Amino acid sequence: MILIADSGSTKTFWALLQDGNQKKTIQTQGMNPYFTSPEMMREIIQDELILHLTGDEVTHLCFYGAGCSTPKNNELIRTQLQRYFREAQIQVFHDILGAARALFGRDRGIACILGTGCNSCFYDGNDVFAGIPSLGYLFGDEGAGSNLGKKLIGRYLKEELPEPLKAAFDDRYNFSLEDILNALYNKPFPNRFLASFSLFLKDHLENPYVHDLIYSSFIEFIEAHIIKYDRYTAYSVGFIGSIASQYREILHKAAQSKGIIVSKILQEPMEGLVEYHAV
Repeated sequence: MILIADSGSTKTFWALLQDGNQKKTIQTQGMNPYFTSPEMMREIIQDELILHLTGDEVTHLCFYGAGCSTPKNNELIRTQLQRYFREAQIQVFHDILGAARALFGRDRGIACILGTGCNSCFYDGNDVFAGIPSLGYLFGDEGAGSNLGKKLIGRYLKEELPEPLKAAFDDRYNFSLEDILNALYNKPFPNRFLASFSLFLKDHLENPYVHDLIYSSFIEFIEAHIIKYDRYTAYSVGFIGSIASQYREILHKAAQSKGIIVSKILQEPMEGLVEYHAV
């Protein structure tokens, strides 16, 4: 049987395939090697995954993960998985390859991720060719949940939010400056903390200020990533991720302003990955 994993910084979806058919699905915490220690990975696998599986029934394991962009990180993930799936052939890939395969199968296109973080690549139907590195929530993640949250929090702390929006934020969270700085600099997963504020933005989408904040962030993503590809308007462009899915109308509008037609938006890549690996 084949076990497929699609892992972001926040959550991981697992699908077990038998004879090309999806037999079981499981959700666990995310396993990004930049944020998740080997000890935490083992806890996630043991406490959230392996309880639902028999390790020796898995013969092949394909793990697509955020942060799996270097041989060192890939080997770190593979080593932890091999502890529990001793008989399986394990392959670890960057999540952008998973996004490309889910969106385009074996066809060409520009694949983009807008979830907690962001990424993009050109996909030739077999392999991916990255343009601009995503650089994470500190230096990049344009258009992603962490970037939207960072913009919102920054403007809140600088007292730049319109008063009704600021009042709604205070009423919902009641954060002090110390609370926010502690979450960003002392607690784990600051990117998840920032991305969590996308829920607040979603609830206030009718506010023109919120709409413009999201729109401008999507424009930044397009300018930082998509237009860097040669002949970018000649290829299909697809998006995967919670942010792309939640704000698809704004995303379409931002893309069209740059002459880009978005052919497909998926909230999660698993359906496409199951179809890809079932062939």
